[in-house]
Amino acid sequence: MRTVSLAAVLVALALPAPSAQATFPGTNGRIAWTHPTGLTTDAEIFTIRPDGTGKRQLTMNGQNDFFPDWSPDGRAIAYESSSSIDVDIWIQDQSGERNLTNDPRIANRYPSWSPDGARIAFSRQSPLTGDGPIVTVRVDGRGPLRLTSSDGVNTQPAWSPDGDTIVFVSDRSGNHDLWSVNPDGTGLTQITDTPNRQEANPDWSPDGTRLAFDVCQSATFPCAGITPNYEIVTSDADGTNLTRMTSVAGIDAHPSWSPDGTQIAFRSDRAGFSHIWRMNADGSGVVQLTFENFRGGVDPDWQPRP
Repeated sequence: MRTVSLAAVLVALALPAPSAQATFPGTNGRIAWTHPTGLTTDAEIFTIRPDGTGKRQLTMNGQNDFFPDWSPDGRAIAYESSSSIDVDIWIQDQSGERNLTNDPRIANRYPSWSPDGARIAFSRQSPLTGDGPIVTVRVDGRGPLRLTSSDGVNTQPAWSPDGDTIVFVSDRSGNHDLWSVNPDGTGLTQITDTPNRQEANPDWSPDGTRLAFDVCQSATFPCAGITPNYEIVTSDADGTNLTRMTSVAGIDAHPSWSPDGTQIAFRSDRAGFSHIWRMNADGSGVVQLTFENFRGGVDPDWQPRP
């Protein structure tokens, strides 16, 4: 595997790369996101308050760190980190940071904590094709459990707040649709079936009744066109009762529900560059939170404070 170049980082800022998140109930904490810092190969994870103030840098490792996911108690964060030899899941807490997967043979991506904090779901992907299964491991890196087959793309797991279901994205039906599976690998269920629409980046509402995700109207993924349009929608947990949250040309993607369920953080290029924004859970009250030209950021995730 190779280090992600600055060009790849900029592509990540231009396209809605997959994320893996789950929002757990609690008081609204800080918002974590990925922010490019170097001129060559350095994207690090930062946090801000929900009003956009108080910017802090969490990771400082000279690698490319993406897709942060807060633990249910808000005291640790899992993320994907890319070096010159591998792509692995790391965890950072008060004791420091550690490599959870440490496997240079495969790309380990898109972490999602279980609501009891005992396990992390993620995607194990071929570095050549992106194909691979959804798996879970204990937070000590042991006890791996494969939940899906390795056929096709199976990615972006999001663990439900009650711990009973993991929603993920798969192309096993020929289209990027939402699917669900039980944490023991049983009960595989297709949630959406939309041949001319691609879904990505699912996130649960804290009460477990709704899903937020982004969509684009296209028969292929990545979505067709020089400037494809991605919008954020919500639905019931079974994929019904779809409600559109955004209606702006360009990219609105990577929704992350606030722990109190009243707001959604997301990334948008509506101001010219990819930045972190937030809106009310009904799509109103849109507010821009980051403002750095060329380096605004992607992959927001909202910290719960029990």
